[in-house]
Amino acid sequence: MKINKKAALALIFASIFSLSFAQSGKIEDYISAEKVEQLKKNGSISLIHPKGDNSITMVPKCQYDSKIKNSLIAKDEKGVPFTAEFLYLIPKAELLKGSSRSSITNDDISVVFRSISKMEGMRYHFAEKKNGDILYKKAYTIASKNSDEKIPDQISGSADGKVLYCYQQDHTYGDTKYILHYYQNENMLYATFLNTIPMSYMGVKAVMEEKLQLNVLSIDCGDNLLLYLSTDVDAKTVPLFNVRKQIEDSMTDRMDAIYRWFMVQFK
Repeated sequence: MKINKKAALALIFASIFSLSFAQSGKIEDYISAEKVEQLKKNGSISLIHPKGDNSITMVPKCQYDSKIKNSLIAKDEKGVPFTAEFLYLIPKAELLKGSSRSSITNDDISVVFRSISKMEGMRYHFAEKKNGDILYKKAYTIASKNSDEKIPDQISGSADGKVLYCYQQDHTYGDTKYILHYYQNENMLYATFLNTIPMSYMGVKAVMEEKLQLNVLSIDCGDNLLLYLSTDVDAKTVPLFNVRKQIEDSMTDRMDAIYRWFMVQFK
């Protein structure tokens, strides 16, 4: 069979162009001009959804947006729902300050969010204390959902399609375990953290199994990263206790902790 050289060459150039475009998308390709302006001015945007508003609205338009939108936790009418979203514009130059690195790739981002053991010692509560508190006294990857066996962080190769499990000794909720799903393409990394055991507060099981999900989406936009974080919770009602305020303070602090932790992973 004869090969049409012109057609083959055109296909090669099209593939190269497509890959190049995917690796150097502009911020404007993913979010509205209004949000771009806000991010360039303030660096971040946050949105805490009203009670009962079971939706998310700030997800960047991308290959994984439908996965994120369809991942909302089912809410119990008698429970305490909480959903919050955070969007950050991060110059790579800021991440590289004081670093021996000369660049940051999407593969580097993929490694960071699979490096569970590096989350040990992550800090939060900076509004209350200058140096904050330790959020996770222990953090590591475990062999399976029902295992306590500590294994090395699974950071080799692409994260796409990987399913991992982790343990974290949380400052507020004690022993916590999560199942982690990862998706990766040329310039994006999307990860979900879903709790696999109940989370207790002051001796009460406040968040049952699979009732807390954290989403992390990083998009490489050339000189900048667009980072999207969200938390979605359906907590239980506890008599004589303001669960809504506890969950709101707790989860927004955790999102801030993830952001702060991410910002120092390339030093």
